[in-house]
Amino acid sequence: MDYFTAHWGYPVVALVAVLVLAAHERGLRAINSRSTRTHAVRRRRRLWLSYAGIALLTLSIVSPMQYWAMEYFWVHMLQHVTVMIAAPALYVAGAPALPLIFALPVGLRRRVLKSIFLRPTRHPLRAFCSVALSPAVGIIVFNVVMVAWMLPSLFNPIMARPELHIGLMLTTFFISGLLFWIQFIPSPPHAPKMSPIGQAGALLITNLIMTIIAVSISFFVSVPSYDFGAAMAGMSHMGSMAPTTLDPMADQRIGAAILWVCGDFWCFPALVIVLRRAMNDDESSSLVDRLLRGQRGISAEEFEAARART
Repeated sequence: MDYFTAHWGYPVVALVAVLVLAAHERGLRAINSRSTRTHAVRRRRRLWLSYAGIALLTLSIVSPMQYWAMEYFWVHMLQHVTVMIAAPALYVAGAPALPLIFALPVGLRRRVLKSIFLRPTRHPLRAFCSVALSPAVGIIVFNVVMVAWMLPSLFNPIMARPELHIGLMLTTFFISGLLFWIQFIPSPPHAPKMSPIGQAGALLITNLIMTIIAVSISFFVSVPSYDFGAAMAGMSHMGSMAPTTLDPMADQRIGAAILWVCGDFWCFPALVIVLRRAMNDDESSSLVDRLLRGQRGISAEEFEAARART
C-alpha cells in the first residue's frame, strides 16, 4: 500500500488546480444565470469533462506517480501519456473557454473584450491566437515536443531536476496536447478547421511517429538510453528513493510498449470518429469514394435524374 499512500507532494500544484477549478465554476455560474435550464444543465455536464482533465493532470503530479516516474521509465511513460493525451483531451472536450472568460469581473471582461474585438486594427492577441490555434501549429508542436523530450540529450538533464521535469517537460506536454486536441474536438467558441480527411491524416502521422519512437527505443538499442539515477537526490523532500529493482533495459522496453499500445488506444477510436464525420461531409465523402472505389459515388439527386431520363 505504500506505493499508493506514501510520497504525495507538490501542494502548490494542488492549490493552483483548486483555484483554476474555482475560476471555471465562477464563470459557469455567470453564464448559466442568463441561460435556460436546459442549456445550463447541458453546459454543466460538459464542463465536468474539463474538471476531469484538470483532476487527472493534478493527480499525475501530486500523487506517487510523480515520485515513481522519477525512478522507472515505464511509470514516466504512463505519466507522459496521461499529461499529453488524456488530460488535454478531456479538458478541451469540456469547452472551458467561455467559463474562463466569464470568470472575469463584468467591467474588466467588457473592457478586455471591447479592446480585442472592437478596435479598427486586429489586436495582437487575436493574431497570436489565430496562429497558435491553427492546425499546422497544433500538429507540428505536438509532434516536435513529443520527439524532442524523447532525445536522451534533453531527457536526462531534465529528469535530474524534478522542478524542471514538472515546470518544463510536463507543462509543454500539456500545452502541446491542448493545441493538438483542439484541432479534432469541437470546443466552443472554437471549431476544428481541418477537414475530416485532414484530421485522419494528422492522426495517422502522429501515431506513426509515436510508433517509430517506441520501436527505436525498444528494438534498436542494446543498452538503456535514459538515466534515472541522477533524479534521486532531488526527491529527498518526498522521502528516500527506494532502490530500483527492475532491469533498466527491461524498464525501457516496457515504457516503449506503453507508448506504442496507448498510442493505438487513443488514435484508432479518434480515427473512427473522424471517418464518420468524413462520410457525413459531402466533399470528404466524395474523396473517400474516389479513394476506395476509384470513382465518385452517385448522389440521390443524380440517381433520381437518371431514373427520370429512362
